[in-house]
Amino acid sequence: MQKITGGIIPEAIDRKFYMQHLAPYDFIKPLIKGKRVLEIGCGDGYGAAYLAQTADQVIGVDFGEEVPAAARLKYPAANLTFEHMDALALGFGDNAFDAVCSFQVIEHIPEEQLTRYLSEIRRVLKAGGAAYISTLNLDHAMKSPLTYQKQAAHRKEFRYAELSDLLGGVFPGTRMYGLHSTLKQLFFHRLKRIGIFNFLPEKINPVKIFYQNMTTRDFQITAGRIRQASDFICVCFKNA
Repeated sequence: MQKITGGIIPEAIDRKFYMQHLAPYDFIKPLIKGKRVLEIGCGDGYGAAYLAQTADQVIGVDFGEEVPAAARLKYPAANLTFEHMDALALGFGDNAFDAVCSFQVIEHIPEEQLTRYLSEIRRVLKAGGAAYISTLNLDHAMKSPLTYQKQAAHRKEFRYAELSDLLGGVFPGTRMYGLHSTLKQLFFHRLKRIGIFNFLPEKINPVKIFYQNMTTRDFQITAGRIRQASDFICVCFKNA
């Protein structure tokens, strides 16, 4: 598998971008309470640590050799471990986890290896278990096909139908959701573009204050308007 570089480091990125990436974890957090969870492509480890607040055990794996050691130091918890592992050859037995999540990872997998990647996820899931997968919505990201360039580390980006078909070929039951900005966020985005409060000092500028204090509640995940979503959130069941 190609080594994935980059990833989200919460303290080093824009808060809106961080909250957008944290939102899928917030979505599944109540669903994995008391369960044994695997995260594939854990990166910095912030997501696995967030899920460990309610899960019985979380194991985060990543292809980068230096990633697990750094994550262990940054997010110490008794029910949280990090390991160096290839997503295409998971070092776990069959039926080992109640839930598997892999957020913003599938787009990094070589297209010819996508079925293998998903099959490994299905293999390590227990009967009745669920996998949670997210990725960007190409139709939303591609404002113009004439100027759009996918990120260098991305191997395959998806539209709704092709992602649904791919997941359905491995998992007998799949539900698709979309990540959207709330009306409140859209309102402040419009104010930011207009620049009406730019003359105010940062500490009393309502737009600055909003963006500095964004939370996952400023995003919503719904089963409606999926094709207009910024990201797809997919729930894949091992059994129909």
